[in-house]
Amino acid sequence: MRDDTPVLIVGAGLAGLSTAVFLGIHGVPSVVVERHAGLSTQPKARGQMPATMEALASAGIAERFTDAAPPGRDRSIIVIAETVSGPVLKDFLLEMPDFSGLSPAPFAAASQERAERILADRAAELAADIMFSTELVSFRQDDEAVIAELRDTATGDRQTMTARYLVAADGHKGTIRDMAAIPVHGRRSSRPERTMFLQFEADLEVALRGEAFGLFYLQNPALPARAATVVTTDHPGRYVLATRFEPGDAPDAERLVDVVRIACGVPDLSVKILEAAWSSSGEHVTRVADAFQAGRVLLAGDAAHLMPPTGGQGGNAAVMDGYHLAWKLAAVLSGTAGAGLLASHDAERRPYADALAEQQYANLIQRQSPHLRDGTEAEILDPAVGLFGYVCPSGAFVPEDGEQPPLFENPVTPSGRPGSRAPHVRLARGGAPVSTRDLFGTAFVLLTAGGPHWTGAVEQAVRRLGVALDLHVVGAAGGLADVDGLFHAAYGITEAGAVLVRPDGIIAWRSRDAGAPGSLERALRHVLDRP
Repeated sequence: MRDDTPVLIVGAGLAGLSTAVFLGIHGVPSVVVERHAGLSTQPKARGQMPATMEALASAGIAERFTDAAPPGRDRSIIVIAETVSGPVLKDFLLEMPDFSGLSPAPFAAASQERAERILADRAAELAADIMFSTELVSFRQDDEAVIAELRDTATGDRQTMTARYLVAADGHKGTIRDMAAIPVHGRRSSRPERTMFLQFEADLEVALRGEAFGLFYLQNPALPARAATVVTTDHPGRYVLATRFEPGDAPDAERLVDVVRIACGVPDLSVKILEAAWSSSGEHVTRVADAFQAGRVLLAGDAAHLMPPTGGQGGNAAVMDGYHLAWKLAAVLSGTAGAGLLASHDAERRPYADALAEQQYANLIQRQSPHLRDGTEAEILDPAVGLFGYVCPSGAFVPEDGEQPPLFENPVTPSGRPGSRAPHVRLARGGAPVSTRDLFGTAFVLLTAGGPHWTGAVEQAVRRLGVALDLHVVGAAGGLADVDGLFHAAYGITEAGAVLVRPDGIIAWRSRDAGAPGSLERALRHVLDRP
């Protein structure tokens, strides 16, 4: 059967474009189809966490994200209040935490509007074909491929496309998950509501108190659904108001201006409405698919997990879905890995999505909807633990004997266990600073303090498995100096030991000591689903 593309990606949002980018750095072209005529114009989903920036750095675009933030975004004002102009219930300046001990990457503050354009440009540079005004009508799959029927939304013309795999990144309104008969679970609202994202222009500089970025969580019985969010955008004097309306409620322009004035607390505020976009999650406040894979169909982004925006992790999770999935698809497509490797996408990402959705829901209650508190909400994690401490309960790694580790660990004292994030350790090469995290992104990496037998083990594994595997020696015997002397403790190995890290920076296996002959090759076969 002829393939028109190795991977068909439906949806040109953060998840779909990220998947195309990360497939591209692994040498896999893709086709991205998007039912809209262009990319998002909504300045939402702002902010990239350091782990996300590490992934973007591996694709050569981290600096583009840094440059995409408007000036002065190092500090933000976050306010919980009745209106933008008060009274204030709680407020604080948010200065980005110092995570330099956990990651070499900075934060960034690009909006979705700008992030999607950066990703689309990079995907095109890496041989992805992006087709706008094109929707997936139906698909079928067999043991070899997915056969998709596509429709041009402008002309109505239809075409059939064949792909080895289909990535459903078609958002929370997408249809592929339902077509694949994947159920969902999550928290439901007492009644269905629709959310409006309203872009408007007004003079609110006094409320911003001189800060460049403001996020206002409003609790006010005069507002629809008693709550709203107002946030600044990339453009001075332009804002977005998000609030929920009941089904059937279709406010006219005059009422929308009134809602803005109520939210801002200025009855005679001069308001110019620019755009009103509707979004609906039906009855769900959170929604996670019961499976992230159905045969040759894999879910990513909002198609896989829907959550409130409070906490700002939905967009980051979408990008990281693509990062963690792409190397697996590339390995299977190249024949380096067996198809069973893709089962780890569900095993690794779904527990994280469940936990993240609950964290965002807990933030929603704390910041905007205290009336939803009923004792079932999660305890809010320390940001460092939530961002860097996730441990996959199962997946594409060789588990160690002992009790099942908790879903999150303290990254300040990392365990180095397989399934966890490979810790950031400061190194130096020729006097220039480098992090262990800088070594990951495109190939498997074996880190060791210099046991000479590991050189032969790497050569044997590469020869027999055809896998891309880089060896890095840390310490006196190698080219990488251990600046703080923390390498062995962080990874839990002796000078004779070694640790195998996947292309996405997750620890796949470790040998605390010298290890038995052939142990590295056996570990790789296990991870890659190879006999």
